Amino acid sequence: MIEFSNVSYVYGKHTPFERAAVNNVSFKIEDGLVTGIIGHTGSGKSTVAQLMNALLTPTSGKVLLDGADINASREISYKTRFKVGIVFQYPEYQLFEETVEKDIAYGPTNMGLDETEIKRRVEMAADFVGISKEILKSSPFELSGGQKRRAAIAGVIAMEPKILVLDEPAAGLDPRGRSEILGRLTKYRQGSDKSIVIISHSMEDVAEYSDRILAMNDGGILCSGTPSEVFSHYDELCRSGLALPQITNIMNLVMKKCKERGIPFDNSAASFFTVDDAYKYLAQRLELKSEEGGNTVC
Repeated sequence: MIEFSNVSYVYGKHTPFERAAVNNVSFKIEDGLVTGIIGHTGSGKSTVAQLMNALLTPTSGKVLLDGADINASREISYKTRFKVGIVFQYPEYQLFEETVEKDIAYGPTNMGLDETEIKRRVEMAADFVGISKEILKSSPFELSGGQKRRAAIAGVIAMEPKILVLDEPAAGLDPRGRSEILGRLTKYRQGSDKSIVIISHSMEDVAEYSDRILAMNDGGILCSGTPSEVFSHYDELCRSGLALPQITNIMNLVMKKCKERGIPFDNSAASFFTVDDAYKYLAQRLELKSEEGGNTVC
């Protein structure tokens, strides 16, 4: 797993523009889970992503991968980048080779793999993200925006990283494209001990696909836990400038109205983040109240 131990990172140190992007942060990314990292713009999310695979070196503290300091030497840092693969925001801007196939093969080639293994990984990664064999022979610059996004993601998956870090992977995509990309990516960990980290300001995306969530604010950890545990910190998350899932906002409003009218309401229901859970809870409450002949939530 990845562990951050009292990690801080300062941009522009010893200059008039000095700014602490990450401030004394400690947390763990567990094996085999999808971990969502949320926070407003400037909260430190993207800096954390780059610290995870040694693209940035902590100003203080340590980043550990399976107990080893990833910044202990240049060689260790270099090898870490194949174990912790990052898909940056708008990854399609990273395409540069003359064919999609060569672009996807770039990472495995730098790993020193033989041609047979490189070919296997390219085909596996292309199939995983939904790229046809015909597209593999095309120039990446001839592809649509969605196809470019898939090709760039395939280039990271072809390295078969133990941890896949996605920085705003659905940025700029329509709802259907978002669901398809995120759905495919979260399957990456199925049947293995691989982990996924989704970094996003979209609470809906993180809530739907994450096993655990880490909420950041001003370079620090605001709260962490399961989605239900994190969304139970409703007021704190709102004060930090995060846009919570719409259904969570609705359930909190319902809870407040119920309390004003003296209607019993389970406080845990205010941390619901899916429409299905909210529907089941409200439907049950309405049915019970109807049988009792008392006031309903409505």
